Amino acid sequence: MNEIVFNTLKKKDFIVKSFILRLIKDMDLSVDEAILLIYFMNQENPVLDIENIMIEAYLSEEEIMEAYQRLVSLGIIETKTIKNKQGIIEEIISLDNIIKIVSQDIAKEEKEKMSVDLFEQFESEFGRPLSPLEYELINTWLDTGTSEELVLEALKESIYNGVKSLRYIEKILLNWKEKGYKNKSDISDGMRKESSDEVFSDLYDFNWLDNE
Repeated sequence: MNEIVFNTLKKKDFIVKSFILRLIKDMDLSVDEAILLIYFMNQENPVLDIENIMIEAYLSEEEIMEAYQRLVSLGIIETKTIKNKQGIIEEIISLDNIIKIVSQDIAKEEKEKMSVDLFEQFESEFGRPLSPLEYELINTWLDTGTSEELVLEALKESIYNGVKSLRYIEKILLNWKEKGYKNKSDISDGMRKESSDEVFSDLYDFNWLDNE
């Protein structure tokens, strides 16, 4: 009896990454689904080995299959065919979708965080809270593909010119869109080119013969 307990305690512990806990909560996984997912995450080359899962994860065959099928249906895991080192074709459980799901969630959170900072920047520069219509207009710019970087640059340009108006900023953005500007670097390059063109234009128009 003591040997059985000792051997049980010697088993390798499962490591659970924090993003897996988040995924379990966000996807509303059941206990069995969470256990099976954690099991797969702790395997070097995860496969649907029913007997081993029953031993390591304390799930019945029925529980394993139900949990497996739902994880697949949710797009969290999928089965892929590979050739192992011995050249034998085998099926493994791919966990690539987990990284994609987590990455999308992180990107979404970062975008929401940046949006909050963007609105705060507008309110700071305008010296007042934004109205609901102003929030809606800024969100429209973002939703139609205008980067936050470009919106901030347009805000700076507007403040530099002494104008605190979203309609004025919108005209700046439309002008930049026509010129193909997509980021701060494009704006800088475009301004340098325009400055250079003006210099050449002045030189070309200058009456050198009448320079007295």
